Amino acid sequence: MRANIAALPDGTYSCDDFLDNDGVTDKPLPIALDLTIAGDRMKLDFSRSAPPCDGPLNIARSTAVACCYVALKHLFTDVPSNAGCLAPIEFVIPDTTLLAVSAPRPVAGYTETILRVIDVIFGAFAQAAPERAQGSPFATINALSLAGWRAHGRRWVMFCFFGGGLGGNPESDGLNHANNPISTATIPPVEILESLYPVMFTQWALRPDSAGPGRHRGGLGAIYEIEALADDGAEVFLLGERGKYPPLGVNGGQPAALNRFVHETDHGEATPPLISKVTDIKIRRGQKVRLETPGGGGFGDPMTREPHRVVRDARLGYISREAARHDYKVVLRADGSLDSEATAQARAAT
Repeated sequence: MRANIAALPDGTYSCDDFLDNDGVTDKPLPIALDLTIAGDRMKLDFSRSAPPCDGPLNIARSTAVACCYVALKHLFTDVPSNAGCLAPIEFVIPDTTLLAVSAPRPVAGYTETILRVIDVIFGAFAQAAPERAQGSPFATINALSLAGWRAHGRRWVMFCFFGGGLGGNPESDGLNHANNPISTATIPPVEILESLYPVMFTQWALRPDSAGPGRHRGGLGAIYEIEALADDGAEVFLLGERGKYPPLGVNGGQPAALNRFVHETDHGEATPPLISKVTDIKIRRGQKVRLETPGGGGFGDPMTREPHRVVRDARLGYISREAARHDYKVVLRADGSLDSEATAQARAAT
């Protein structure tokens, strides 16, 4: 770890990101990092982060340190997993922030805050070593629950995590429809969910135009649309993030699409007041909820992405023709092939 730190230029690098809200008050919660490199030592200072909140987005100091380790392990892949890897790192995590709370503060939504801490470490590190940086992952657990009563009177609860795109990196595009980088919890198979609960997935698909544009684009998010089949419908709960603040790109890469959740009502589709968090919603039999998850942030200037890769993305449905033209200045003919002359002109005009 000391060798990796010593290879970075000395200085202080800052990155701020935000949680949408705490699920109680619709007010953004900043997660702010000042990362200082001095020789072979590193200081991670989170003093500027939001104070403890009323909702469940708080975390304990030990949790904050653990997720810092996760982020650094992604960045310094050759460092072994042992206690010594944190020896040259100083953590400044005041108990006046939501990152170092104690009882009785609520912490049940801790995963969302963990992911934002990882994001700001990635963002600060991109300034210190841009050649090794990576775009933000979709960075929301999207804990979605549908619940109700079976015909024989037993309660059923379907509680799941869902996937999204990982960030573009120096070597490749981000993974499509991936798991978050914090645990071994995987996306459950649709066949298992439909066999266990009175629901039907009417969509389970990649989400076009959800990836952050870049020389290496982010991975795509996903679309999950779920229909209630129980006679009395289903109660709906969602604890998510990234409904207001998208996953960030690095080194000129662009942000990914925002998280989006909608549910059907007798008067059409509706979005929740707190955007990414839902309680006290009931849907009838035959009505649906739809979760559209973010992609990952892009890596590098989108204008440097090879046109043939943009053409392939459009052919596979990853991006639309409009996005190819707007985000990459790549012009496609009616048959989907590359218009090289028009593309060169469009890129020269930027």
